Amino acid sequence: MESIWSQSCSIRERETLHNDLEVEVAVIGAGMAGILTAFALQEAGRQVVVLEANRIGSGQTRNTTAKITSQHGMVYQKVIQTMGMDAARQYAQANQLAVRAYKDIIKANQIDCDFEERSAYVYGNDAQTLQEEVRAAVELGLPASYVTDLNIPVPAVGAVEFDHQAQFHPLKFLKSISDGLTVYEHTPVQTVEEDRLYTPYGTVKAKQIVFTCHVPFLNFPGMYFTRLHQERSYVLALANAPQVDGMYISAEKGGWSFRNYGEFLLMGGENHRTGENTQGGRYERLRQKARECFPQSREVAHWSAQDCITPDGVPYIGR
Repeated sequence: MESIWSQSCSIRERETLHNDLEVEVAVIGAGMAGILTAFALQEAGRQVVVLEANRIGSGQTRNTTAKITSQHGMVYQKVIQTMGMDAARQYAQANQLAVRAYKDIIKANQIDCDFEERSAYVYGNDAQTLQEEVRAAVELGLPASYVTDLNIPVPAVGAVEFDHQAQFHPLKFLKSISDGLTVYEHTPVQTVEEDRLYTPYGTVKAKQIVFTCHVPFLNFPGMYFTRLHQERSYVLALANAPQVDGMYISAEKGGWSFRNYGEFLLMGGENHRTGENTQGGRYERLRQKARECFPQSREVAHWSAQDCITPDGVPYIGR
């Protein structure tokens, strides 16, 4: 099981830590979040090292569907209700600024990562709820509109469209921005005590430490393992399937996602809470749906990813 990103891009291997270090900032985890954090800090003149238990981009990053968007499902009504208008606007603007930041980094560094500007859609069969989400997003300053002309093979009355979003090849992007960084691979951080990180091969002393490893592995303070759950999703890459001209996710539980990468169509679905798939069969159900929607298609890759889900849908970030 290897994603289409892993099949089409390899990142050069880095050495393992072999001595003690003292640095300004240590970043734990060399996925998209960790490498982007280190890249931004180094651009700002900070001395940074990244410590990675496996390889650069070897976790969630290589298994993403690689969409750059401030749209993450039907979230903005909920964020307004649970956090208030000011915090919701801050969250929306942070996401939209991140979309722009990707574009700026790619342009400034001339990164060849198959970057394409596309609209993102949340489609569904409840027009009223979709239109309410559009109104909430617009009130927060997001580029949202309600549309009914959709190029997907499943029933839907309409969708929330966010324009000027994007898609790319995550490993090609990561390969480029990690090239000038100091990254130690196969160097798991086993524990952190005050300003010291302990690995099997040496100790790193740092003025500041950033955890970008899916879930902080220090249980206290925070106890984040009790304040989120894991959710798994599945993807097929299909040849001989049509262009859908956008990035689509479903507003309803049990729906499907679609987006193209070059000549291929990426179709996702069969999401479930991790641990609730004891009977298996998720890939086969996804394949069956793909055969219904695209009878002439042929599978070229399949993979799954696992996301951390917070109670209010807003990621944890900060101390």
